[in-house]
Amino acid sequence: MSLPKLHAVRAIWDGVRTSLWFLPAILGAMAPILAFSARYLDTLLGSEPQEGNPRWIYQGGPDQAREIVATILSAIGTMTSLVFSITMVVLTLAAGQFGPRLVRNFMARRLTQLVLGTFVLTILYALLLLSALGVEQKEGTFPSVTLAVGLAALCLGLLVVFIHHLATSIMSESLIEAVGGELDDGVAKLDLAEADQHCSDDLPRDFSQRAAFFGIDDFGYVQSIEIDHILKSSRQADVLIGLELRAGDFVIANGRGFGIYPAERSSQALAEQIRAAIMLGPHRTPVQDLEFPIRHLVEIAVRALSPGINDPYTAVSVIHRLSAAWPQLMKREVPTGAYHDEDGQLRLVGPSIDHAGLMNAAFSQIRQAGAGMPLVLINLLKTFRSMAPCTRSAAQRDALAAEIEAVMEDARREIPNVADLRNIENHAKHALSALQT
Repeated sequence: MSLPKLHAVRAIWDGVRTSLWFLPAILGAMAPILAFSARYLDTLLGSEPQEGNPRWIYQGGPDQAREIVATILSAIGTMTSLVFSITMVVLTLAAGQFGPRLVRNFMARRLTQLVLGTFVLTILYALLLLSALGVEQKEGTFPSVTLAVGLAALCLGLLVVFIHHLATSIMSESLIEAVGGELDDGVAKLDLAEADQHCSDDLPRDFSQRAAFFGIDDFGYVQSIEIDHILKSSRQADVLIGLELRAGDFVIANGRGFGIYPAERSSQALAEQIRAAIMLGPHRTPVQDLEFPIRHLVEIAVRALSPGINDPYTAVSVIHRLSAAWPQLMKREVPTGAYHDEDGQLRLVGPSIDHAGLMNAAFSQIRQAGAGMPLVLINLLKTFRSMAPCTRSAAQRDALAAEIEAVMEDARREIPNVADLRNIENHAKHALSALQT
């Protein structure tokens, strides 16, 4: 049985790259190679001090060399503890203010991993070098000690850069832009090559009566679905697969996950092949889930609008960043969930997404949380007005008009001030007029 490759590997890679250990593990593995190479260079330069050697290369006795390396090891150990402590404090603050699901964005930052990795590399290198500098060794030239000093200086410089980076990354604008970049990447990676956009590609009317239904053996979030794998398996068995889940959904063990039509062509082997194409995990990933970064941005806005924080300007920044992705998103046809094999035969029908659903996911919760705040509602309407010229179909315009009407309905119910309500109504009229031009 062949296993899914492309999207499953992408989901696994997303989990690896967003972990704090990824880059530190790679740099830590380089420490023995670096230590061996440095000691080999010590041997090449000889055991006696050389007149022609550069002054910046350490020359002296092994006792002094061990003292220098031991001092470096102690200092870098202290600095590493400081870096880890600062990182944990920032992660705690980010989880409390912006939501625990946004911690992955801090952990995925390359600078954070680079700093921790450089510190790990320096500590392991100093440990190995300290054990390699023997007591019986005579005075000479030690480039290995000079390298240890250079690594210590690099760690000191990275510590300053790291503190500055953390100070800026905890700002809401920086975090919003980081998550917004994930949304832009998700829009750019929309693959429509295998998705057919005809509305007639529905399941047969007798699908529920003639299909054999199967569940998933485990529970968790659907992180990826290998469409090619399912198409190949369904084509070989000459069946139609009705998938009842998509990336981002939470499934329970042995619940209804998919159906094979007709039932007489189904088998346990075919069901296992389809299960193998569905990768589950303890959390959602942005690999095939376009709503994943949208939900993260919405969470920032909703938390900012909570009574405990009461920061509507952060919510407005989220609204602006969400709107920035829509000009590109509206140019693309989101998959309908209907997929065909190489011969054009319908082989897979799953849950679909559309622009109306994505628009609702992006703005409805912010509208609900900020229903009593004219600032939030006005910025929503301004955003809808700027998005109106980007619409390319009647369905997109209807979805945007529905969002405008929802804002007005909340405003009439929640805004007691007549002047504020009149201002909101004027912005709504301008937004609706922009849709009609």
